[in-house]
Amino acid sequence: MTYAKLLTIQFQGYFLCRLATDPDPTNEARGVSGYTMSLLGEDELDAVIRTQVSPAFAKKNLREPAERMGIQIGVNVTGVSFDGDSYPPGNALLGAKVYLEGKNEPFDGPTYDSRNNIVGSDDNMAFVVNPFELAIRGDGVSIFAKDYLNPADPEQKIWKIEDPALYARRLPTAFSSSSTEVMAILRVFDQFSYFRDRRRYLTERIEQLEKKLAAGDPGNTDREGIQAKIQALKTRIYQIEFWGDRVSSKLAFQLTYSHNNNGPQRIEGLEKLKGQADTHHPWPVTYWFGGWDGDLLTGYMAGTLGIPFLPA
Repeated sequence: MTYAKLLTIQFQGYFLCRLATDPDPTNEARGVSGYTMSLLGEDELDAVIRTQVSPAFAKKNLREPAERMGIQIGVNVTGVSFDGDSYPPGNALLGAKVYLEGKNEPFDGPTYDSRNNIVGSDDNMAFVVNPFELAIRGDGVSIFAKDYLNPADPEQKIWKIEDPALYARRLPTAFSSSSTEVMAILRVFDQFSYFRDRRRYLTERIEQLEKKLAAGDPGNTDREGIQAKIQALKTRIYQIEFWGDRVSSKLAFQLTYSHNNNGPQRIEGLEKLKGQADTHHPWPVTYWFGGWDGDLLTGYMAGTLGIPFLPA
């Protein structure tokens, strides 16, 4: 049975992606030559797109002043509608957490797959999100949708696919380098001022820590830890200043994807949605990534998942 009308699930929120950038290779763990790097006390760069993080991971890797800026990592369901109208049973999904799952070996999760232009292109942001395994977990309702790059060989690696036309539908459908939508969400309309304020904040933090060092009792102050924090802050300032526009310009980037999910789809707790879902035909999904902050290593994601649906 097929259903012509869609249950549409909207989601959005901040994500974290600690990835190496050109001219570093994609598997560079610390960051050497690009504008991103792993600082002392942080985990290594791993390129994984994280739409949810644990408090412990955020404490270690979400850089200041992200939290005071209102940046909390988490992509969540913000709305549910049926055929364009409100659908009260869909409220069971409001606030549900959205995950990108699976692994792109040797990375421990999904990545923007480019491999320094071997697949896609860093010049025009033509990356494939690989793998694409969408999971939405709410209170008593969970939704899973997977898409294979090559449905005839689901386990085939992207770099083994000889004909790029096979995964062309998974490349971005649109790219904007100056998205007003992204700027409105971030409430940033001047990228230069945004990072100037960041440098000012980091400089003030250095001054605070240096005063703490000067005033502290050597026997009770973690001098090595404070000195490490100061060096990390100085490194961030240097990267922002040295790379300049390459960092600041990406804040307004918006990369849009749109494709059908050809893999297995399923819903757990369907009874809460009070209807029937078609899990035998592809589910359409549209999503975008943007607002990339090359200092915080954060960005924004928003999208919709459509499910062929028939209310009870």
